[in-house]
Amino acid sequence: MSDVPLAVGEPLTWVEVSQTAFHHNIHVLRQASRAGGRAPLLCAMVKGNAYGHGLLAAAQALLAAGVDWLGTGDLSEIEFLRASGITAPIYTVCYLPPQHAARAVELDARFVVYDDEVVAAASAAARACGRPARLHVKVETGNNRQGLRHDAAVALAERIAADPHLRLEGLATHFADVEDTTNHAFARSQLQRFEACAAAIRARLGLPPAGHPDDQLLTHVSNSAALLLWPEVCGAMVRFGIAAYGLWPSKETLLSVQMAGKQPVELRPALTWKTRIAQLRDMPAGEYIGYGRTFRTVRPTKVALLPIGYYDGYDRGLSNLAQVLIHGQRAHVIGRVAMNMVTVDATDCPEVAVGDEVVLLGAQGGRDGQPGDEISAEQVANWLGTIHYEVVTRIGEHVQRRVVA
Repeated sequence: MSDVPLAVGEPLTWVEVSQTAFHHNIHVLRQASRAGGRAPLLCAMVKGNAYGHGLLAAAQALLAAGVDWLGTGDLSEIEFLRASGITAPIYTVCYLPPQHAARAVELDARFVVYDDEVVAAASAAARACGRPARLHVKVETGNNRQGLRHDAAVALAERIAADPHLRLEGLATHFADVEDTTNHAFARSQLQRFEACAAAIRARLGLPPAGHPDDQLLTHVSNSAALLLWPEVCGAMVRFGIAAYGLWPSKETLLSVQMAGKQPVELRPALTWKTRIAQLRDMPAGEYIGYGRTFRTVRPTKVALLPIGYYDGYDRGLSNLAQVLIHGQRAHVIGRVAMNMVTVDATDCPEVAVGDEVVLLGAQGGRDGQPGDEISAEQVANWLGTIHYEVVTRIGEHVQRRVVA
């Protein structure tokens, strides 16, 4: 057995979220955002259970690291954060139905709008509670998921500005492919369309131009990739997600920064996913492992059983493919990933014992201060043929998140 005692009630799988990594990432992202000569607000996205890092744990850690706003996906996230004592500005980027507008206004949340019914519901809610509803018009520039094209966006902005119960607080758009390519011509065209629409709205409403000392309209277009690529276009606020958690948006983004002759910022992954060895068995050569008999030992093998599975978010596609870390050494997943169990080949991991920590995702040092290794979210994504966003966000919400130094 491991010499590390297991406390009563101690979970067998958990996620550790590093406060130090968050502080580092927010510091370098704030510095990057100011490279364009402005000091924009930082809105860190915590939708999707904070990209798998745990909604409350990550929200508290990000605010402690210095972000100004939090970005959510729906009303339930707003309610949870407010009930947990979060008082920072919250901006909801996804669809908010009219039926949720009253509660969102009551909770002092900002939200994106592109629908007359939602705007009308927000106005009624603001009138009832005596607090203005702060709205952000979504301008459609080429992503074609949410928002209104130029003329319709200008018209909606006018209606909001004319309503005494509403406040046109911001204008937003979202890039379609800024992180998917090294050719950013389309993203640049989106930026031009957005800036033209924002200028038209400012002119129609008699607002100061962008960058004027009296300008209070929050324009925001930059996500993580745009922030890292073009700090000069950050606007009054940046909405970033994946970079806050220490992950580059894509290899194309990193390459684009290098191609531009810039030194890429160092981002530190904040998440480590761990479990413990539940059983060890010495198997002779020729034995099958797991459902479907998809793996057969070809040597005497020490098999370690891990008490996690696809229910926890460890994808079944990792069967006979992935690796984990035991004492800082890689051990191969053998056999099929089951609902609650995974088997790995621990033959080459010395002094392994039941109860030992195993890292599924993240870094782990070796024994006695020896160098270890890291299983990155990008590597897991490559094994699965997907993106690292999906890898981290699919870790089950029931898996405990712990904030560590």
